[in-house]
Amino acid sequence: MRKVLIIIAAVVAALLVIAGILTISYTHSDDFTSDTFSEGTIINGVNCSGLDYDQAADEISNAWNQKTVVVQGKLGEKLDSYTDFDCSYDIKDQLKNVKSDHLISAAINHYIHLPFNATIAMKVKNCGNDFADRVKNSSFLTHGSIVETQDAYVDLDDPSFPIIPEVYGNKVNEKAYLEDVLMAISTGNFLFQFDEDAYRSIPEVKAEDKELQNYRKFCQKYLGQKIGYKFGDKSFTLTAAQLRDLMMDDLSGKPDPDKVYKFAEKLKKDYDVEEKEFTSLTGKTFKISGGGAQWLIDAEGEATQLAADISSHKNVNREPVYLQKGTGEYSRTLELGNTYIDVDITRQHVVYFEKGKKKFETDCVTGCWAAGHNTPTGVYSINSKGRNIILRSGGKKKDPGYYESFVSYWMPFLGNNYGLHDASWRSNFGGDIYKYSGSHGCVNLPPAKAGQLYNMVSVGTTVIIHN
Repeated sequence: MRKVLIIIAAVVAALLVIAGILTISYTHSDDFTSDTFSEGTIINGVNCSGLDYDQAADEISNAWNQKTVVVQGKLGEKLDSYTDFDCSYDIKDQLKNVKSDHLISAAINHYIHLPFNATIAMKVKNCGNDFADRVKNSSFLTHGSIVETQDAYVDLDDPSFPIIPEVYGNKVNEKAYLEDVLMAISTGNFLFQFDEDAYRSIPEVKAEDKELQNYRKFCQKYLGQKIGYKFGDKSFTLTAAQLRDLMMDDLSGKPDPDKVYKFAEKLKKDYDVEEKEFTSLTGKTFKISGGGAQWLIDAEGEATQLAADISSHKNVNREPVYLQKGTGEYSRTLELGNTYIDVDITRQHVVYFEKGKKKFETDCVTGCWAAGHNTPTGVYSINSKGRNIILRSGGKKKDPGYYESFVSYWMPFLGNNYGLHDASWRSNFGGDIYKYSGSHGCVNLPPAKAGQLYNMVSVGTTVIIHN
């Protein structure tokens, strides 16, 4: 018996030596270094004889995608099945290493032409959208009434701020389910056991949680405050959710300066009126900015006031803090009534309407376009009236551009620098004179016409100047 064991051991040792020699010899052969597989190579059940790595990857992937995953329920019942996986696989590196990973089998195949079988993992790299939709929309996932899982929360729309209890839903996490199906495909587990409990989410916040209870107390104490904004005939009041978003996260009820300022900036962006549309009684429709046409919110001032309002915890209803308030009521369209002076720079024409009727009109000359002395457009009003005035440019007589002009009728509309007045030094008005020989910014009128307008208008009469 001992001799038999010695003989067997010797034979095994000899075989191992031979196998070692063969494998070493094989690693130096062209077959081993070639990027194609030899005859009789079977990988994952697919004949890869004579195929290079790319060809083999395509053949194996196509064959794998034709397999079928059967989904079973807890009681072994068939719930669904999937085939035509439409997946791509990350197997190229495994194919390149398959000869070295199965060296002895590959060597035997090379020398004595026995079949070479190898198995590699089919790691899914991507799957097509159609296949993903098929899996996620499986009928057994969507049958019956689907209920979403919900955390408990405080209802900010209810003045009493009740806690709405959590909901334990039955909706399956489709993304997690798809990932597990793809894992089953990768590992070749084509009998997939489905446990719906594993794919149902549970609420993270429950009604009895202490943090939620404390949050409700905060809501009841601070979020019942009403802060309202008025914009002409329109208004809105901050919701409890908006008010909460303006406060510190520590439930102190104090305003958060950064959040308040961002809110004020957004208020400015949404409600600033930088230009208005107006249809004059002359029949011309245009957009006007400047002067009293603009309503501009002071973001910093509004942020300061809003922070003070929140800190007071008292109800407030007010206009925003304005940097500039336009003429009349806040609106995006200009309303001037039916009594005003219309100065049309493009037409070089002045018209005065009184109670909707045209009472006066004349050609004019406005600010010199070439010299950059343009008459400011916008909505203004006559702020004073004067007779026999000397208009001066300011500075000293020796300064370049200094002027003195005597006018009989002075009707300023912007400070005391811009106004309507007679211009006895001109013989012509209207046309294109303003482009090259216009005024320093005032509206020049023929002397006789200036006197007529002076006697018609009063301090406070609206003046609209436009192109």
